[in-house]
Amino acid sequence: MDLHKILLKLSIITMILSITACSTSVKYSSIFPRNEKGYPKANCLIINKTVYTIGDTSLNYFDQKKYEVNISSESLKNNTLTVVLPGMYAINTWVISDSNDYKVINTDIEECYIKGVVPEGPSPDLQIFKIEISDNCQSISFKWTNVNYMNEDFEQIEEDSLLLINID
Repeated sequence: MDLHKILLKLSIITMILSITACSTSVKYSSIFPRNEKGYPKANCLIINKTVYTIGDTSLNYFDQKKYEVNISSESLKNNTLTVVLPGMYAINTWVISDSNDYKVINTDIEECYIKGVVPEGPSPDLQIFKIEISDNCQSISFKWTNVNYMNEDFEQIEEDSLLLINID
């Protein structure tokens, strides 16, 4: 009888630990909008778990040279901002500007494709930027550019698209 109770308690504790451990990590690929082929949609992005549309989502490319997204400072949690951007093409990458108003804490790449099916063509990757923002930060700039330019100074980079996130 006592062994049965001990095993029951251990199994309950194991279930609780596994549920809480799984709920703390965010898989952006599960909430990022996808096109009919399963690729991340162009002209969409996620800022702090909120999806924003910045252009024509039926296209498989960025349809504008410059995009702007406005967010409120109240939406920031502990002065941190998580920005998730579609990779679109393997030859391009997102580059963030340098500033004294914010600091990039972490950058990561997450694959965004249907399990077991690796699509051919555009990149199924999402680029994730975690940024710590100071109180006087008013905007953050990203450039979508060829990977050959990623080691140059931000101002010197020739971008295919420019993304400005304005903080009100």
